[in-house]
Formats: sequence, C-alpha cells, structure tokens
Amino acid sequence: MSSSETSSIASLNNVMLQINRYCTIFILLFGFVGNILNILALSQRNLRSNPCGWYFLTSSIANLISIVSGLLTRLLSGWNNDLTETIDWLCKLRAFVVFSSRTIALWLIMFATIDRWLLSSANAHYRRLSTLKNARRITFIVVFIFCLMYVQMFYCYQANGRHSYESVCV
Repeated sequence: MSSSETSSIASLNNVMLQINRYCTIFILLFGFVGNILNILALSQRNLRSNPCGWYFLTSSIANLISIVSGLLTRLLSGWNNDLTETIDWLCKLRAFVVFSSRTIALWLIMFATIDRWLLSSANAHYRRLSTLKNARRITFIVVFIFCLMYVQMFYCYQANGRHSYESVCV
C-alpha cells in the first residue's frame, strides 16, 4: 500500500470515529425524545383502544428499544468503551435486539397502514376486521415470528475484538 492510500484510510477512519462520537449523540437524543413523546401521546386511553393507535404505540416502543440498544453501543465505540466488541454474549444480544426490534417496528407500521385501509373499505366485512383484538394478535404474531427469525444471531455472531460492526457469522 502506498503512503497516500494509508493516509486516506487513516483519514476515513478518523471521520468515522468523529461521526460515532458526535452525530450519534444527536440521533440518540432526538430519537429517544421523539419516541418517548410518541409513547406518551399514544398511551392515552382513547388512542390505546384504537387498533391503529395500538400498532403505532408498539412500533414506537420497538423503535425506542432499537435506538437505545443500537446507538448507545455506537456512541460508546466512538470513545473506545464498547463492550460489544469484546464480550461475545453482549455482541450477540445487541445484534438480536437491534435487528429484531427494527424489523418489528417496520412491520407494525405496515399493519397500521393495512388497518387504515380495512377501516376505510366500502366492504363491511373488511371494516369488521379492524379490531383491537386482531391488532393485539397480529402484534404478538409479529413479535414472535421476528424474534424467532433473528434467534440465529445467538449462535452466528461473534465479537471480533476490534469493531463490532464487522461481526461475522461463523
């Protein structure tokens, strides 16, 4: 490798380090506050008893879990304190929580969209499918399926000792 390539790599590594240190703080702060406000607003009885409100409430909880578990370790890695780089079970747990919670949140938003479509349908049978009982069932099924789908993280991922974002399946 030439010296210019080495200096370019060092510069890019420094940029990545600065992004992990400073940009992550803002994303974590705004994501945390935004999801907490969503949870507070959607926890009101009239919204919690609405199927669409239920989907958005549980999606906000999943997003909050994803943001805290994913970005907190990125923030710590910017200061060389990320335990997921060296502790294998923590690396696996972080990967499982981040991937499953992000996927769960997206699917719940998709089901909220489907619920709104069902409720606005001209067909009375479709409108009757939009119930809180069905929303809770679907939420349970989504959480179960995606936790089951990402359980492979516990036996595939390993902390490689340097950068947990380079974790590999073995």
